[in-house]
Amino acid sequence: MKKKIDPINVEQLFDFFSKKGNLDDNYYEFFEDTIKSAENFAIGPFFWFITNNIKMRTEIVSKNIEQFTPFTKNDWVNSDTDFFMGLFHPDDRPLIMGAFVFSATMRLNLLRSGKKGIRFNYYGRMLDSKGVYRWILLQSPLQRINENYEIQASLVLVYDLSHFEIQSLPLLSVIDMSNKEVHYFRHVNQNVHKKIDIDIPAITAREKEILNLMAQGLNTPQIAERLFISYHTVENHKSNLRKKTNTKTSAELIAYTMKYSLLMV
Repeated sequence: MKKKIDPINVEQLFDFFSKKGNLDDNYYEFFEDTIKSAENFAIGPFFWFITNNIKMRTEIVSKNIEQFTPFTKNDWVNSDTDFFMGLFHPDDRPLIMGAFVFSATMRLNLLRSGKKGIRFNYYGRMLDSKGVYRWILLQSPLQRINENYEIQASLVLVYDLSHFEIQSLPLLSVIDMSNKEVHYFRHVNQNVHKKIDIDIPAITAREKEILNLMAQGLNTPQIAERLFISYHTVENHKSNLRKKTNTKTSAELIAYTMKYSLLMV
């Protein structure tokens, strides 16, 4: 596996993802179930948008997008590649674009070979609604792919990580669920590519519910009230989760959940 991701510019990104062909007018329906699932099991505050790679435009966005960026919904709709990439910190931008191309190439090669279960997390600094850079996690959980293995449209989720105390993150993490390993790739001034083996813990449906509510900022009494269970039951679930993930605090537990896409397991 390639150890370093080369930076690229907007023109190179456009050339790689721009495709010929047609998309039906109601292609949004292809993404509806995945969007609902993301809303039910979000790891924190997030917004989403869908790109049309035939037009190379963002055509559909979530209703809350104005809460997270300095632009209106009207600004987003029909915006181009340069608009979106302009939200990232200048130091991060070329590397983020390189990571998009790198992971898309890897994903499609794996699909051709019949391998699934690979997840990609991208990390960078993006402008918030006040024009301040903060860390975000970006995922693209679903793509519309044609018979030639070309990406015609993509769903993009952007999670706001401003509520975490973060100094630095990898540029990209590639999670291989079948081999239970994670590859980390460099971000800005990081030089090391690391691969670690992971033992992803089995998380019950109830534990996922509790993790989801914790990520939303709810405390134990609020979670107990929301799920109609006792305070002690919630605390027991939290204790079991910390044991499974070898974490000591709620903050570490949520960070672990985010890092390994635990709610998507």
